[in-house]
Amino acid sequence: MAALNGSANFTGRAGYPAVASRSPNVPATTPPYDTGLGYPVSAPAPPRLPGANLDLGFLASASVMSSPPAGVPLTAGGIGSVAGSASAAAAGGADDLDPDFEEMVSDLRRSFVGWLKKTEAEVRQQRSDGRRGRQAFEEEKLSVWQQFMAEKQREVEKIREDRRRAEEETAAQLRQVQADVEEARRRINEERSRVEQEGAQRRRAVAHEYEKFRQEYGLFEAERQRIVNPQLAAEATVDLNVGGTVFETARSTLVQQSGSFLESLLSGRYQVSRDRYGRLFLDRDPEHFRTILNFLRNPQTPPMPRDGAESEALVREASFYGIHFFPFPLVFACGGHDGYEHLRAMEVLDVGNQCWRPCRAMGTERTYFGAASLRSRLHVFGGQNLDYKALCELEVYDCLRDQWESGASMRHPRRNCAAVELDGRVYAVGGFDGSKIVGSVEAYDSRLRSWMPVDPLPTPRSSAMACAQGGKLWVLGGTSGTRLRTVDVFDPRAGRWESSKAEMSEVRSAGQAACCVNHVFALGGTDNEQNIHFSMECMDPDEQAFAMRQPMQESRMDFAAAVISDSIMVGGGQNGSVLSATEFYRPEMDEWQAGPSMNIPRYGHQYLLCAL
Repeated sequence: MAALNGSANFTGRAGYPAVASRSPNVPATTPPYDTGLGYPVSAPAPPRLPGANLDLGFLASASVMSSPPAGVPLTAGGIGSVAGSASAAAAGGADDLDPDFEEMVSDLRRSFVGWLKKTEAEVRQQRSDGRRGRQAFEEEKLSVWQQFMAEKQREVEKIREDRRRAEEETAAQLRQVQADVEEARRRINEERSRVEQEGAQRRRAVAHEYEKFRQEYGLFEAERQRIVNPQLAAEATVDLNVGGTVFETARSTLVQQSGSFLESLLSGRYQVSRDRYGRLFLDRDPEHFRTILNFLRNPQTPPMPRDGAESEALVREASFYGIHFFPFPLVFACGGHDGYEHLRAMEVLDVGNQCWRPCRAMGTERTYFGAASLRSRLHVFGGQNLDYKALCELEVYDCLRDQWESGASMRHPRRNCAAVELDGRVYAVGGFDGSKIVGSVEAYDSRLRSWMPVDPLPTPRSSAMACAQGGKLWVLGGTSGTRLRTVDVFDPRAGRWESSKAEMSEVRSAGQAACCVNHVFALGGTDNEQNIHFSMECMDPDEQAFAMRQPMQESRMDFAAAVISDSIMVGGGQNGSVLSATEFYRPEMDEWQAGPSMNIPRYGHQYLLCAL
């Protein structure tokens, strides 16, 4: 006991001495404990026993005073050994140790062992937590790395996609530039071709005018040199025996219409017949000549025949003399539809005043009918009326008398038929009879006043276009279930049809055809896609080939056309709205110009020309 309390004598529990201070060989705190996680963990100091103010450092003093044998570890068992050695030493030194001391040592040993186990459990828990933390860290690091790589891959894909889009846009822009270049080149070529064509046309027009002037000049010189009767050419008053009736009139009255037979008769360039009294003699009807002479004396008032027979005879007589009762050709707009109702109304073009004037209406409302003029008479036939019924009736208009009269009905009712006059006959070609498209053709003979059948079309057609050229009847386009571009030709001498090798450049139905300056023109109409055409094409019958010409100013279908001198007039029709405007085309110049609008907009109508 003297060794245990050699430093000082303090009274401990139960009167036993307590350790006054720690041994200098025992650290103040427990050394760090290696957890195996890469960082040390400090173990907590051993707890004090309850109710005792003992410092556990005395164990170190006891260890110094009684060291364990060599090779014995300082563990929980070692501590027990130390405590046992201390107890033995104490027992050896004083066999009368108090049992309370042994109990205290035993309690200390149990407390220390418990503390050590608890510390070991905490260290193991910390090691487990460290491993889990490290695993979580590795997992998080892997997740972050994967996210980083995924983001990087997305950026790479985005860069690739942007590059691909940029390359596609560049390629598209390059293709567009190439297309624009090709389009510009095409337009330049078309413009060059158009300019060259216009230049060629103008050169042809100038050459034509020059040739015309040269021929007129040559004829003038020839006629001037051919005067065989200077006395007749110089007479101011003329005695004229017509069919046994003598007429005396001023020379100026007879020669006022240039180019007439009477003007040539009195020119002195021709040998003339004379009666036994030396007067000019003409073996013609004196009554008709009297009417014509009265008109020449008062040209503002056309003659008014009593009936149709007199009208026809007077027109034939005036044609022999080369006399015209009107200063301009008469163009009549007949029938049709104004968008609200079928029309009977008719109007005539006043060429001098550039306007349209109303005239006597037809007897029957008609739309999509056939029409043709024959001398001084207009013939309208077929079509449909208010009941949308296909008609077969014929009406004839006497332009000189301003009267309508009924004519012989056709053999078959038809609407949307083509019509044309050829060699004194009026032809009705194809059409629709109310149930089917027909290929039948019939011709009206004005002398017999009846219709007769003609060889049928090779291809039945409705809404076709027709005109006469070179003694033949040309039928173009139309529809036979699908709209056509083909051409059929009828030779009245052979009495049969042939299919032409020429085909139009565009499909056309419900258009118009016209013959002008020995060429066939096809205008307007509609195609299989319901497109309404502006275009016009021209065919030279000798070459049997169509070529495009300057298009109309407005697209048109179901319109009307007529040839006036060396021009083509078109008017009316529809292109989404019903039209009243007219246009004039000059083939020599290949140009269009606007004409006077009709009083009534109309489609499904006809233009008829009468040079009276």
